[in-house]
Amino acid sequence: MRLILASQSLLRKRAFDILGLKCETIPSNFDESLIKDANPHQRTKKLAEAKALTVGVKHPDSLVVAGDLFAVMDHKVYEKPKDLKEAERMLKAFSGKEHEVISGIAVYNSKTKKMLSTSKMCKVKFRVINSFEIKDYISRYPVLRFAAAFDGDGLLRFAERIDGSYNFATGLPMPELILFLRLNGVKV
Repeated sequence: MRLILASQSLLRKRAFDILGLKCETIPSNFDESLIKDANPHQRTKKLAEAKALTVGVKHPDSLVVAGDLFAVMDHKVYEKPKDLKEAERMLKAFSGKEHEVISGIAVYNSKTKKMLSTSKMCKVKFRVINSFEIKDYISRYPVLRFAAAFDGDGLLRFAERIDGSYNFATGLPMPELILFLRLNGVKV
């Protein structure tokens, strides 16, 4: 059975590298604006499911893994910034404050037509970060590719405290990824 990652995300690919698994990467190109849900946990889960299903229906006898991730602060969802100015504004907004990083994961078995999915969350408190740090970070990282303009390195750089699932390091919650793969017969 083919193992497919429905994403071009290098972070999500890293999850497979950590597990020593080879996978194909096939982006879903799913229109994320089609999923509207006020509950961020449900939204990330539904987005991951839609991405996995979009790729899975085109590739029989495959196990398709997909994910979605964004940050939430003060009931506002922070997705990928549209430009560098928005990335800078996002990072300034998180300075000295706590937010949640929510990731959804879905594993779709196109042979059995079964979907396993969930979402996980961690709370992150940023220390106060200054304009120099933000500009330096934005100049060195592809911030437009990450929800809330930061990847795992950015989170580690700015975090004062992290509580909960370490889901931001790979963009997929690893314990659930391992469990879902095992439930589908993958030796990991």
